[in-house]
Amino acid sequence: MKKCISMLLVLMVGASLLMAGGAKETSITPKKGETVTIKMWTHDDLYRQFFQKRIDMMNANNKDYQIALDTQIMPNTITSLITASVAGETLPDLIGVEQGWFPTLMEDGNVDTFLVDLTDKIGDRYDDYVQGRWALYTYEGKIYGLESALTASVLYYQPAIFEKYGVAIPTTWEDYIEAGKKLAANGVKIGVMDNDPSGIFSMMFLQRGGQFFNQDGKLVLGEGENREAAVKVLDMLRDALDANALQVVLGNEFWGSTIPTAFSTGKVAGMVAPDWYNTSVLQPGVASMAGNWRVAPMPVWEDGSGYRTSVWGGTGFAITQSSKIKDIVWDVLNDAYMSLDGQLDRYKTIGFYPTMYEALDSPAVTEEEHPFFGGQKIGAVFADVALETPPLWQSPARPFLLQALVDNLPLFIEGKLSSAEFIDTVVKITERDAKL
Repeated sequence: MKKCISMLLVLMVGASLLMAGGAKETSITPKKGETVTIKMWTHDDLYRQFFQKRIDMMNANNKDYQIALDTQIMPNTITSLITASVAGETLPDLIGVEQGWFPTLMEDGNVDTFLVDLTDKIGDRYDDYVQGRWALYTYEGKIYGLESALTASVLYYQPAIFEKYGVAIPTTWEDYIEAGKKLAANGVKIGVMDNDPSGIFSMMFLQRGGQFFNQDGKLVLGEGENREAAVKVLDMLRDALDANALQVVLGNEFWGSTIPTAFSTGKVAGMVAPDWYNTSVLQPGVASMAGNWRVAPMPVWEDGSGYRTSVWGGTGFAITQSSKIKDIVWDVLNDAYMSLDGQLDRYKTIGFYPTMYEALDSPAVTEEEHPFFGGQKIGAVFADVALETPPLWQSPARPFLLQALVDNLPLFIEGKLSSAEFIDTVVKITERDAKL
């Protein structure tokens, strides 16, 4: 991992020098009747489907020129952007940036070299959107990407299991642990413990008000209230693990058949996960269980600390500095992500909950009945907690932190590291590898 990051940084320096060598391209104006092609890179075909739909609608109402979308699907768009820049290859106009990749561009202040600052274009509409979603693509006070999903976390659960054993649906984490112990006595796990760097530990930590980095990108996990929050979360997870209340699933196994099988056989009652988990993982994995699931708000902390929900993941879309059609690309992005119709259409088309408050409160979201969840209006649950979505501040050191979490969470799970030792180890490794 360290070697890969180091090589990427070397490439990025070369790419930034090449791109900085000439003036940044200005946006050209298409001729009447011309077809303009937007080159888009993304890691998920769902985005191609949505943007193509919006472009088709724009074309139907534009008599001056037409837009064609040329999409490439690739595992890591930012790595590809950097390597293609060094090689002098054709670059995209519109690029999907998974939030975990954004810190790569922050190294040595290279964000502005590759991506267009969208702050002025967003303008006074900033407050119309869930605040925590801006932080993912913010660097030195400037916003470089628009987020695709709320990614708010909730409790997905099977009501029949809780009813069978006379266990109430937990509303606090303290209740959650006690409910987990009761279910464990009957051979059922209440949830899942993973070592994904954005998984259950991170969700609970952010919900409690903790941050790995501050707004300036400084590592603060080991300091003051952040350390206290992390230890509190880990101690609670330790209690649940010792009670055999959580199903341990590590690495890529998290995305395989293990969890769906545990759900369908009644071995695991549910799990805390973000909105996208529903359409991307849960429903495809247990399609035969349609009607047997429900959604509840994420458990909160009994002492009132933190937020009512948390976050996991996100993908922002950005405009590249190399694009010669920046204004046209912005028109598409503005329509798809900054308009009420676009936000609601994205929800309808690919199932990602809106980041715009007005869209979240729309009956199209809050009143929709979902057959998979027994007709429950789950959009109302997400809308209710959206105002309390925590931010996640970025840093050039974040890739090193994420790897330290992945490597050391299994040691904590196995009991080889205490809560305090785990935090100290992650901080020490991050400082060493990121050369802080």
